[in-house]
Amino acid sequence: MQYEELKSRIHSCLQNKKGRRLCNIFERRHGSAAGLPFEEWVKEVLSDKRDSNCGFNAYLQEDFISFIVERLREDLGKSNEEIREIIRNKTWWGIEDYVISDEQLNYALKGKAPRIYQGSMADIIVYYGKDKLQPSDYLDDIKNVLLINVKSHDEGKPSRPPNIISALRLLKFGRDLLSRGRDFLEKANLLFLGIYYKEVENEVENKNKCVVITDIQIRDLFKLDVNAMPPINFDAAIQIQWHIRDMKEEERMDKLTFLKKLAEKHLEEWREFMGHRTNEIEEIVNDVMKLIDKLRSNQ
Repeated sequence: MQYEELKSRIHSCLQNKKGRRLCNIFERRHGSAAGLPFEEWVKEVLSDKRDSNCGFNAYLQEDFISFIVERLREDLGKSNEEIREIIRNKTWWGIEDYVISDEQLNYALKGKAPRIYQGSMADIIVYYGKDKLQPSDYLDDIKNVLLINVKSHDEGKPSRPPNIISALRLLKFGRDLLSRGRDFLEKANLLFLGIYYKEVENEVENKNKCVVITDIQIRDLFKLDVNAMPPINFDAAIQIQWHIRDMKEEERMDKLTFLKKLAEKHLEEWREFMGHRTNEIEEIVNDVMKLIDKLRSNQ
């Protein structure tokens, strides 16, 4: 399956879930965002083979690592060191710590369940390669991975746009993809998934709250219109803060152009930010110096 077909099918799968009533949302994360954690629900929806629009090989981020390690070991007979080398140096999603952590990889290699990695760019990972890896083409096949970053928003509560991703980390990710060649960049894909909901009464006593999903929005990272992107918040961990439903896409955008525009935006806004900060510090320092001189002259 090609990526564009995959993206279209995922869109169809999730759009059919608008209006769905959910209760007892699974608490996978704690304190990570203002909205409820829908990652487990999204994984279950995407994996549901009873729905002709769905039926994908979708995993929670931490479960995907165990899956791919098991495939490399069982299908190809790779050793732990070979698996580590393949993941860290032969896959776009395995470079550095953008998607998986060293601790997670170590756990998976030992046959243990990896812990949640809060720093991952992905909540859900969809694998669209072959179910059984073949020695002849496995290096290409294991790159057939789609990252999904899930955000949620309670329509009944006013809130600021959520932290989507660190602009600096995204820029470094782009640099590291580019340094490894066009194949790594072309295979790299990430979708932002925005789930909007309203709380409703739970008819069963002593149960957690229920919600109705009012809207589901999907945006492709590398298709985003950088000119429509809000200013980078350098005071808040250099975050891009943006409601997913407000994101604009450019269908003709290619990844090289996206990264170029992002780099230019980052540098321009950083220089402006630092200029304001420098002026502020200089003003404070000058005030301190003047006050010191004044006190000394009055001695």
